[in-house]
Formats: sequence, C-alpha cells, structure tokens
Amino acid sequence: MKALPLKNVRVTDFSWQIAGPTCTRYLGAMGAEVIRIESNRRPDPYRERSISKFINQSKTSATINLAEPSGLDLARQLVSISDVVIENFAPGVIERLGLGYSDLTQIHPGIIMLSSAGLGHSGPDMNHVAYGTLIQCFTGWSAVQSYPDGLPDIGGIWTDPMVGMLEVFLVNAALHQSWNTGKGQYIDLSMAEATTMLLPELILDYFMNDRVPQPVGNRHQSFSPHGNYPCLGSDQWIGITVTTELQWQSLCDILGHSELSDDPRFDNSIKRKQNEEDLDILIGSFTKTIDGMSLMEKLQNIGIAAGPALPLEKFWDNKQLRYRKFFQTYQEESGEHVSTELPTVPWLLNGKREVNITGQPTRGQHNDYVFKEILGLSKDEVGTLTEGNAIY
Repeated sequence: MKALPLKNVRVTDFSWQIAGPTCTRYLGAMGAEVIRIESNRRPDPYRERSISKFINQSKTSATINLAEPSGLDLARQLVSISDVVIENFAPGVIERLGLGYSDLTQIHPGIIMLSSAGLGHSGPDMNHVAYGTLIQCFTGWSAVQSYPDGLPDIGGIWTDPMVGMLEVFLVNAALHQSWNTGKGQYIDLSMAEATTMLLPELILDYFMNDRVPQPVGNRHQSFSPHGNYPCLGSDQWIGITVTTELQWQSLCDILGHSELSDDPRFDNSIKRKQNEEDLDILIGSFTKTIDGMSLMEKLQNIGIAAGPALPLEKFWDNKQLRYRKFFQTYQEESGEHVSTELPTVPWLLNGKREVNITGQPTRGQHNDYVFKEILGLSKDEVGTLTEGNAIY
C-alpha cells in the first residue's frame, strides 16, 4: 500500500455522537492518526449502539477527564503536537473548558480547529438544542419529503453522517492551505446550513418563481412515470424513472404492453404527468408479476434508470459492491474479539481500496501509547494522573 493522503497528520478528536466521529473515522481511514478523547466520567452514549463499531474505526482511544485541571493540561499537550482539532459540543462548552480556538492558538498558532453545532456558533438561536432529525425538520426537509396531504416525514437520521462527510472535505481543504501557507484556521460549521445547502432547486424555485414547494412523495415535478412500483414477492419494489419518449416506448415494450405508448392519455410527457395516478396504477399492475432484479437488468440494458429497493440481505450480497471489495472484515477490540463485516470507504485510490481501517478500540485502550510514547510521561506520572482521575 502506498502512503495514504493524510499520513503524518495527527488529529485530536473531542467529538462525540455521530457527525464528528463520522468525520474522524474517514480522516483515520485516509491515514491520519486520530486520537479520540473519551472519559468514563461522561461516556459517549453512542458507544453502546451498533453504529459505533463503524464510526469509531481507525482511531486511537485515550481517556482524559476534562473536568480536572491536570486532565485539561494533558489535552493541551496533545493539541500542541497535533495538526487538527475536532469538536461538536454545544456552543460555548469548549470555550468554558479553556480549549476554544483562541486558547489553542496560544499553544499552537498553526492549529486547524473544526467546531460543528446544530445552528453554528453565532446568532440569536445558536444555543438551541439540535439533533440530526430535528435539523431535518427545522431546515424544511421534512415538509417536502413526505407524501401529498401527508404528515411531515423525518426520513431517518442522515444529517449527521452527511455533515461528517462535509467536515472531511473542510479539514482536507484547511490542511492543504496550511501546507501551502503555514497558517491554521477555525472552521465554524452549522449543521442546519449544511442541510439546507442540499435544497438548491427548491430554494431557487421559491425565490425566482414565488412557488412554495410541496411534497410529491416518490414522484417528480416533471417526469412520469417516476416512482416505486411493486414487484413479484412480498414487499418487493423497483424504482423507475422515465425522462424521454424513447424511454417511455421502451418501457412499454419491456412490460409487454406496447399499446400503452399509443394510449391518448399517455402519448406525451405532459399527458403522462396529467394522468399520473392512472399511469402508476397500470404500471404497478404489470411490474407486480416480475422479479425486481431481472426487471432492473432489462431496463438498465436499454438505458432506463431503474433499481430495486433491495432488502438488507440482498444488498449485502450485491455483486457490484462485492466486486469492488466495499465490505471488509475487521476484528473488534473487545474482550470477545468478534469479527465484523462493515463497509470501508466509498472510493478507490490508484484503482485500489487503499485505506487504513482498524476495529473500534475499547475506551482508553491506547492510554499507554498516548501518554507514555506520544507525550513522553513516565510510568509514575501516568500512575499519579490516573489516581487523581485526570486519566479516567
């Protein structure tokens, strides 16, 4: 394996929950040494959930009690020899600890610090409590991703991992600037603003055309057919999108109902949209007798976008993902040393999946390495700090 992009980059990671740990997981996979700061005084609640096995891969774990002055001193020592600091506490928390950006630049003028919060670190609402699903409601997503005349739909916790991936981009951009200029910077990331950024078409439509976006379910503003249709079997579905007249005629042929393309209700895109309710019922009556995977293959082969809504067991065995070695087996560092198969990263470097991925460490697993080897403390010093609950 060639040297990874972030080799020799050290990250002091104060983050918890999902967004911050997602970011540092990918930084670790790209070769950075990520030192995750944890504490038995206030454990990360997500460590007890299965997602932790994924988002806390590729990290070194050290336990530091930030409520103790000597614990804060340990944290400052780590920052002084790090390139990046990540945190996602509520606004004001890191500053009250004495670890805000202005404090850290006194220790390390070139430090890069990324702080993320629900609504950012300025403004009249910055102290509002915010989690991913609440942010999806606050930013307008829930109002438009439901079905017509239906209740707003949260749609799963996707804001946090999306924000974590955005943070990876920001950290890499800041590192690039630092390598060229020698200067660090402070990145203040608003999760709400990041989420709203994914609604450009609806925002533009509102400001340019004064149209308030309405939920359309699985349908499209212009194209039809466009949606999920039942397939052979119990709760089996396929998503189909038709955008041209040639695709529409081809779909009718594949479904064995060529005459449908000449039906005066559906013979152009405007009429299909106007009669979408009837069209969806008809297409569903045809697709429900066909296997979803085989139908996808036929439609894809003639240039129609289609894909079955795969249940997890079929997704896990997907030939495309298996060919690209997207899933790999890692050994957990718990007492049982259980092997777990998990996704790696969604990219290849030089045609290979060149990544550094290790199993989630146990809390404080690398204390000796961090405090003795990195910080150079003696065994007696570590023992004293442990007895005083600074290392805890």
